[in-house]
Amino acid sequence: MRSQATALAPAIESKIRRCLPLLYAWYRKNRRPLPWRSRPTPYRTAVAEFMCQQTRVATVIPYYQRWMQTFPSWLTLARAPGSRVLRMWEGLGYYRRARFLHALAKAAIRFPRRELPGDPAALRELPGIGDYTAGAIASIAFGKPAPAFDGNVARVLGRLTARRGKTPAVATLRALTGRLVPCKNPGLHNQALMELGALVCLPRKPRCASCPLRRSCPSQTNPPSPSPSPRRTPLERLSEYILFPSKSGKVWLTQTHPQGRWGGLFFLPVVPGKPAGKPCMKVTYPFTRYLVQAAVFTSSRPPPGIAGKWMKPAELRRVTMPAPHRKILSKLGIG
Repeated sequence: MRSQATALAPAIESKIRRCLPLLYAWYRKNRRPLPWRSRPTPYRTAVAEFMCQQTRVATVIPYYQRWMQTFPSWLTLARAPGSRVLRMWEGLGYYRRARFLHALAKAAIRFPRRELPGDPAALRELPGIGDYTAGAIASIAFGKPAPAFDGNVARVLGRLTARRGKTPAVATLRALTGRLVPCKNPGLHNQALMELGALVCLPRKPRCASCPLRRSCPSQTNPPSPSPSPRRTPLERLSEYILFPSKSGKVWLTQTHPQGRWGGLFFLPVVPGKPAGKPCMKVTYPFTRYLVQAAVFTSSRPPPGIAGKWMKPAELRRVTMPAPHRKILSKLGIG
């Protein structure tokens, strides 16, 4: 007997199944020509999924293309030094994803044929892979009937199954997602649902007139009440002082931050007290729950007690830096 958390009227589920061919036809005609869709190997699919986490697709595309030119396979990525992997990721942020992807490459080449396993359960045991990513890779790259449940899918199915202005619980939608995945073309099915959520079934102002499922969707005429969103906590303002040590055309960088940020990256030293003189510039940037307001001061020597190194402009271009510090150098005409 199914629990209340996953119960759904059979007639509703059957109605959704009957309209799925309309969704597939819409997807084939309207899907975006994303570079990873043309040849969805396990490697290409995994790279795309890692890059698209918390990042807009339009931002990802040029990074993905450069990545594939530099690291065309699991083997080339696994053999690359970590510093080069991070340099190729610079600008995408959330560098933990790059480290996980690098670790995943090293794990992949230990499997037969130097390839990931197709089983979702086995995939979930590997670095950086959770339920959604395992389902996406298994279905898209291996043709396994595994669900890929993300926010877009939850929104589409939530609106299709809404009754009396309320959507089912997340557990119910997750269970429904698993039951709907077909044995034939599961990757197309998952991508079609996600694409519909990304292009048509938008969180706000959904484009119902363009939806292939509009005749089967109760939310078109009776939209569900929006779930009460928790108030977004305003970013906490944080002041910091950044030194720009420079002499003889070289710049001094460190990998030590007083708050432990940006592990593995090089950046200008952040010092605890305000240096003497006036700042040469001020920069503001978000970092997790903070809005950092930084004043930049020039110096001819590095701060005492911090490890670092002097770098020439050519070397500065090769190392990985946080975007705010890279921008500082760019504004100063360096790098």
